Amino acid sequence: MPLPSIADRLANYRQNGRDAVGGWFLDECAEMIEQVLLRQVDWNVEGNIAEIGVHYGKSFLMFANGVRDGETAIALDVFDDQDKNLDSSGRGNRAIFESNVATWAQGLDIKIVQASSLEHHPETARETFGDVRVFSIDGGHTAAITAHDLRLAEAAVVPDGVVILDDAINAHWLGVVTGLADYLAGSPGLVPFAYGANKLFLAPSAAVADKYREALRESLPDLLGKVDVEFFGTVVDVYVQGSARSRAAGRTARAAAAAEAKRKRRTANKIARLERELAEARELTTLRGMPRLARRKIRSAVRRARAVAHRS
Repeated sequence: MPLPSIADRLANYRQNGRDAVGGWFLDECAEMIEQVLLRQVDWNVEGNIAEIGVHYGKSFLMFANGVRDGETAIALDVFDDQDKNLDSSGRGNRAIFESNVATWAQGLDIKIVQASSLEHHPETARETFGDVRVFSIDGGHTAAITAHDLRLAEAAVVPDGVVILDDAINAHWLGVVTGLADYLAGSPGLVPFAYGANKLFLAPSAAVADKYREALRESLPDLLGKVDVEFFGTVVDVYVQGSARSRAAGRTARAAAAAEAKRKRRTANKIARLERELAEARELTTLRGMPRLARRKIRSAVRRARAVAHRS
């Protein structure tokens, strides 16, 4: 049976598979990657897809569903060889990864390389990865490993390809932005063009960067927050933060929070009033000749208190 189209596979994984696989991968980032992969199909950009640091496969499977016949999705990770995980930046599990691949990448050509990226070098990168049209970097988060992996990706990516660096600006992993700065301060072959959902998108030349920049602007206008933001001697477009969609989501969240706070205040006021009525009813039991009225008021107050508590 023929495989579904790339567009259908990507949409299915983003909408159904992404939440089913453990790990960290925002939907907005998945949308950006989806658009990059679809544009590459439109532009006939050929090559493999690779990711360093796949964990359980949450983002890798998005990339993998973008491969065509004759292309391979390559996953490089130390997996259970945690002695090679120098900064404890992730604890992958090969068995879980392979199970997720079997579920969400059926019929696709997947190659697993269980190793540290430090065991591979730019000079021989294509022996491991082949010609790569999308190269995702999400492995070790030290400055040295980040700079190394960027050079590795630069050596393998095709002229119209894209490199994606995870955690590029993450306060918990500042080694990544430090390594990125070290790389960009040299003679980099990659040009940043977009940042969104914690990932930095780079291309092998300024012309190709501009091509993808325009494509993303056209495809995801409601996710675009700010254009031409200064970044290490060039400019990038910033997605998600400050976008029309995030502002709308913020307004919705604030309205929901305000409504919830109002509901809680009403409930608290009702409970306080019922507690006062209950206290008054109990006081009546001390008055001679009024026990029946007191019991009625107590039962009524208890029923109302239970009803309020059940609704809250």
